[in-house]
Amino acid sequence: MGCRALSTVCVLATAACGGGSDPHPAELDAPGAADGMQPGGDAPAVMLEDLHFIGRFDADRRFAWPGSQIAATFDGTAIGIDLEDTGGDWFDVTIDGATQVLRPSAGRGTYEVGTALAAGEHTIALVKRTESFVGTSRFHGFTGATLVPSPRPTRTIELIGDSITCGYGVLGAGPSCSFSADTEAETHAWGMFAATELGAVHHAIAYSGIGMVRNNDGSTDATMPRRYERIVADDPGSVWTPGDPPAVFVIDLGTNDFAAGDPGQPYRDAYVAFVRDQLRSRAPQAEILLATSPMLSDSYPQGAQNRTKARAHLDAIAATLADARVHVVDIPEQLGSDGLGCDYHPNEVTQHKMAAALVAAIRPLTGW
Repeated sequence: MGCRALSTVCVLATAACGGGSDPHPAELDAPGAADGMQPGGDAPAVMLEDLHFIGRFDADRRFAWPGSQIAATFDGTAIGIDLEDTGGDWFDVTIDGATQVLRPSAGRGTYEVGTALAAGEHTIALVKRTESFVGTSRFHGFTGATLVPSPRPTRTIELIGDSITCGYGVLGAGPSCSFSADTEAETHAWGMFAATELGAVHHAIAYSGIGMVRNNDGSTDATMPRRYERIVADDPGSVWTPGDPPAVFVIDLGTNDFAAGDPGQPYRDAYVAFVRDQLRSRAPQAEILLATSPMLSDSYPQGAQNRTKARAHLDAIAATLADARVHVVDIPEQLGSDGLGCDYHPNEVTQHKMAAALVAAIRPLTGW
């Protein structure tokens, strides 16, 4: 296990890339395991954890979906991350609100991400910027500091989407660039922006090119309803067992379903079944938002009226579900005057506009 590079600079790792001070015993717990309960009077008890796993992780702490996050509070003047990656992934590491980019090499290494910190407690979050097909990771722990139990987040949002939600090309210079890991950043997309504004945490179950009933390439064998049941998107054997549900689901799927024209009634049927059987059955009280796509337009291709048709589908889906906690939210169409990301995807300007529309929809439903 060798030392790895942080961003473009090789940095020294703690004690031969694996040492440092002894980890807190809870680092050996299973993902999401609680360390204790703190009474809260008549209010629900507050769950305390050393590590907050936000998203999907298997028993070996393997993860792949974009926006997957490990957060903690620690006491110490330095901290490292023991991380294993297949290579190619990018991460954001945020310590006390200051963010740096981590680009792990293939294999396992310890990355020193915080040095010369003030004595006392600090917060850290490791967030996967890139999507599943770029790489799969395994978290082995934070090193060199003592973890401090902190309250488990209670405001949670799950976004279910495609390349738009992944942040595909969001950092690109314009529409002529194609996909690259350095221009994709889920942490610069609408889910992160909206969650931050709402004081919530989020993660994304999102995959480029995916649809509800058919994908961008016309295939129908790995649509969202099928991939949704996995811990690791590209591993059919990684069967996910649902845990605590989020308070809010946001679905933005349809851009790829419309790639070959109006998907029609099969799209509505698949969408209804997905919400009813895979979301509502898991989370009876969650708010579920059905969002329009910023990339569907009535002006292109000429005469297709795809944006109007997509909105009509969502309205019909909501009516069929007849669920008071299911809502259609209109996300504004992206504008060329705001600039474009790679392959005509939303850039940060558009992603911020999307987030603003999402916040305006979620806030009155939740009081956040």
